[in-house]
Amino acid sequence: MENALVKKFKWFWAWQDEAEEAWLGEMSKKGYHLSSVGVAGIYTFFIDEPRDYVYRLDYRMFPKKDKQEYLQLFRDAGWEYIGEMSAWQYFRKHAKQGEANEIFTDAESKIAKYTRILTFLGFFWIVLVAVLVGRISRISVDNPYPWWGVIDGIQLFTFLVFLLFTYIIIRLATRIRQLKRL
Repeated sequence: MENALVKKFKWFWAWQDEAEEAWLGEMSKKGYHLSSVGVAGIYTFFIDEPRDYVYRLDYRMFPKKDKQEYLQLFRDAGWEYIGEMSAWQYFRKHAKQGEANEIFTDAESKIAKYTRILTFLGFFWIVLVAVLVGRISRISVDNPYPWWGVIDGIQLFTFLVFLLFTYIIIRLATRIRQLKRL
């Protein structure tokens, strides 16, 4: 069964990247090595001899030419590029005692990563606020059930997505605050 491909589902939130990295490392110790990342939460592994890999994630969006320079920096530092999922970049290398196994060596660079995620999500959060305000402002005063216009299917879905984004943004801001205390 060596070198067979296996798909596994596991969900991680954006602020749980360290837990995701640890899980991927544990999977490699069991002989499941990350081959690619698909839609959020779906990982493809190849099965081989157990290895002690360190996995690291970064969140970056950039033009193709800039990405090649970025990836070359990681290759030069001994990291293998696994792939990308929604701007999350996945890297790994063999763990070595006494060697730096981090791509972020200080709290400021980790804060910058979470800030990039917040900036991306913040744009969509503002759009959701504009959509919700627009929908609420169209409610007719003559309607005997004015809030029904807010809670039809589309508005309810938009509101739930808004709440989810708000929760994610709060959790990421909390993670940044934790890192600033270090």
